Amino acid sequence: MSISTRWWTPRRRNLTGAAVLTIGALALTACSGVAGQTGDTTTNAAACATITIGAPLPLSGPYTAFGQTALNGTELAVKEVNAAGGIKSLGGAKLKLEQSDTSSADTTQAASATSKLISDGAVALLGAWSTVLTAAVAPVAERSEVPLITTAWGDPLSANGYKYYFQTSPKSSVFGGEGAQDVIAAAKAAGITFQNVLAIAPNDAANQAQYKAAVKTFTDAGANAPAPIFYAPPLTDVSAIVNTVVKAKPDLILTGGGPADATLIVKGLRDAGVTAPLMGFGGAFAGTDPTWPAGVGDGVNGIMVVTAWNDDIPLDGVSEAAKAYTKAYGTAYMPDHAGVSWVNTHLLADAIEKAASCDPADIAAALRSIDVTSGPGAAIPGGQVSFDATGINPHAVPLLLQWQGNVPVTIWPQDLATAKLVKG
Repeated sequence: MSISTRWWTPRRRNLTGAAVLTIGALALTACSGVAGQTGDTTTNAAACATITIGAPLPLSGPYTAFGQTALNGTELAVKEVNAAGGIKSLGGAKLKLEQSDTSSADTTQAASATSKLISDGAVALLGAWSTVLTAAVAPVAERSEVPLITTAWGDPLSANGYKYYFQTSPKSSVFGGEGAQDVIAAAKAAGITFQNVLAIAPNDAANQAQYKAAVKTFTDAGANAPAPIFYAPPLTDVSAIVNTVVKAKPDLILTGGGPADATLIVKGLRDAGVTAPLMGFGGAFAGTDPTWPAGVGDGVNGIMVVTAWNDDIPLDGVSEAAKAYTKAYGTAYMPDHAGVSWVNTHLLADAIEKAASCDPADIAAALRSIDVTSGPGAAIPGGQVSFDATGINPHAVPLLLQWQGNVPVTIWPQDLATAKLVKG
C-alpha cells in the first residue's frame, strides 16, 4: 500500500504497476545536500533522511493568487505525507518543500528560479502553474534530469520529447473538446439545447487550443458556432466584445481570461442586459483567485467552467483535504490548482516510495512506470494516474463545474457530479 493510502478507507484498488526498481549501478544525487546511492535501501535511507522538493510558482505579480493556491495545496500534501510517517521505503524520510518565485510572466526569472531550486538540492519539482512559465521551467528540469510534475495544460508542453516532464491533467485541446461534450451532455440531461454559441477568449496558445476544440465540438453537434474571436490581454475596454456578443445573440458564450479581464467581461455583458449562460476554462472562472468571484458577486452564479479538479469529487482523500484546506486558509472551497497540486505532491511521494531512492533519475523512472489507482495520488478526475511516452496521464478527464450558491460544484461527468446544471 502506498504511503498516501494510510489515513482513510480506499475506494479503489491498491497501487499497481512495475515492482520497485532495483538498480545496481552507483549514482550520486543531492538529497538536501547529501549524496544518495541507488541499489542499497539501507544506504538510501541514511542519505535521504530529508528529501527536498522544489515548487517554482508565480508568487509575485498579477498571478500571485494562482501561485499561492498551488503552493498551499502542495504544503498541505507535504504535511499529510510527513504526518503519515514519511517515505516508508526510506525509513520514514520526510519531505521538505522549498519554494521559488518564477514571477507571473518573466520566463528568464522562471528559469533561474528553477535552476536555484535544483542547485539547492531539489530532487523533483512541482508547479510552474501556467503554460508560459512551464515552458521556461521544463527545459531546465530536463537538462538537469530532475522530474517536473506540472499543473499546466498547454498542448505544446508534451510535444518536446522530454523524459522528465509529467502532467496529471488533460491537455488544453482535450479540455476544449471533451469540456464542450460535457456541456452538451449536461444540458441535454437538464432539457437544454445550445444552438448559437460564440467564443471570445485570450490569444495565448493554451486558450487557442481549448476554444478552437470547443467550437469544433459544438459545430459537429449541429450548433451554429463560428471561429473563436481572440483578444490580446490585458483588457481596458470591453465595449467591442460586448457589442459583438449583443449583435450575435448567442444562447451560450464561451469566454475566459485572467481575473481582471474575466471580471470586466462578465460585468460588461450583464450590464448590457446579456443573460445568456457563460462558460470558461479553468483559471479565474474556476475561482482559483478568490478576488474574481468576489468581484463578480452574485453574478457568478450560473457560470459554468471546465477545469481539472474540484473539492467535491468523490475520490480518495478529497473530502478530508478540502476540510483541512478551508480551515487552514479560511476559504469557502479548495480551488482547482490547489487540488491538482495536492494530488501531484502525493503522487510524487508515491513515486519516491516506489523508487526507494531520492535520486532524481530513480524518481523519474518510477514516475514513468507508475500506475496509481487509489489514494490522493490518484484523486484526479478519471481516478487513475500513469504516464504515456509524452508525459501525459491518459486517464484524466475534464470536469464541468457550475457556480451555485457562490461556490463551484461539479455537474459533469455524472459519476463525479454532486449537482445538476441549473439554467438561468
